[in-house]
Amino acid sequence: MEQVGTGGRDLVEEMARRFASGDRAGAAALFHPGIRIEQPASLPHGGRHEGPDGVARMGAELARHWDRSISNPRISGRADWAVQVTEQRFTAKTTGRSVTMDVVELFAFSEGLISEIRVFPHDTHAMMGTLDPSS
Repeated sequence: MEQVGTGGRDLVEEMARRFASGDRAGAAALFHPGIRIEQPASLPHGGRHEGPDGVARMGAELARHWDRSISNPRISGRADWAVQVTEQRFTAKTTGRSVTMDVVELFAFSEGLISEIRVFPHDTHAMMGTLDPSS
């Protein structure tokens, strides 16, 4: 695990930079060993995911359903908290249909690393609709 900058906002900015450059391992190095990520329960990858293995399973489940692109990160915060708003495009692998929306993420930190991310996509109903071949 790696420590960056002086606070939460710096960590989230560095995580976003690493993800944008394709450095998934580098981004994951900023996660605390006890990382928790919570996604809306209405999504296939929803629920609470803990530790590196839980985060990997969550990512694999999301990737099973959608290709995703992330752009325009806007980050606010201080040493002990941060909020990131990104524009994300989800394209269903089964139907090819896409939806673009803002996603809000709330970050918490422990021991100089990202320890929790709570994820709030703007419209989970629209996301699920991209998977339905009949609509």
